[in-house]
Amino acid sequence: MAKSSLKVEENVAGNFYVDSTCIDCGACRRFAPASFGETEDYSFVYSQPQTPEDERAAQRSLLACPTASIGTHQKTDLNQARQSFPLELVPGVYINGFNARDSFGADSYFIRHEEGNWLVDSPRFTRHLVKAFEAMGGVDTIFLTHQDDVADARDYARHFGCQRIIHRLDAGAQQDAEIIVDGEAETHIGPGTIIFTPGHTRGHQVLLWEDRYLFSGDHFSWLPKLNHFGSFRGVCWFSWDIQIESVEKLKHFENVNWVFPGHGHRGQVGDKPFPEVIDEAVAWMKTVR
Repeated sequence: MAKSSLKVEENVAGNFYVDSTCIDCGACRRFAPASFGETEDYSFVYSQPQTPEDERAAQRSLLACPTASIGTHQKTDLNQARQSFPLELVPGVYINGFNARDSFGADSYFIRHEEGNWLVDSPRFTRHLVKAFEAMGGVDTIFLTHQDDVADARDYARHFGCQRIIHRLDAGAQQDAEIIVDGEAETHIGPGTIIFTPGHTRGHQVLLWEDRYLFSGDHFSWLPKLNHFGSFRGVCWFSWDIQIESVEKLKHFENVNWVFPGHGHRGQVGDKPFPEVIDEAVAWMKTVR
């Protein structure tokens, strides 16, 4: 629980604040960019909510914060914000909130589909999300992009009796996973295509859903400061050169129009063809060493 006695000095005056337990995961800035900014080490409130929409977004950030580092000076009713999770982003795709510290605050997603619902990576195991998932038909499959963001996947798998998918090279994080992908070939399960994308970790994978939505884990995201897509050199744990190659092969998936990452900002591809977006990202990545 956030403590006002620990609030960082950069917070502007007002109800919401961030305290010094913040781990700079960026979740609050993704949910409420109008209110939360960043220093080199942590987030802070740079603008208090000005509209009801801003207020609700800040409340979602408070609920999503994996370290409970966001607080309010006045008692705040969070029920409507809580009930908004999972939050629909595009038809059938939801962001879960309740980000987990074990995955350093990575975003996770729920995909609702008539052939079976999927989780992409895992949020905290919470009573609210369990009930919400049950109301939407449960969870059939948990796709784990890589070893860093498994969080409470095992708890969800046990509760829903569902299968988890992870690559063998990262399977140490979920050794009892029901489906362990091996090798470099694409894997097709229902509307999903699993693509091997090593680089961030040795066994990283992404999920292409219905040829339109790319769930990219920590492999690829929108970079708002640079105004283009790309990857994060500073958190490439395995091989930057291999990660560049893994990004480049995504250009073959021409119909991608949204990218939903674990870390980094989600983004719509826009008017450019996705292969051109990939070419630009790769050209930039090759300049970063």
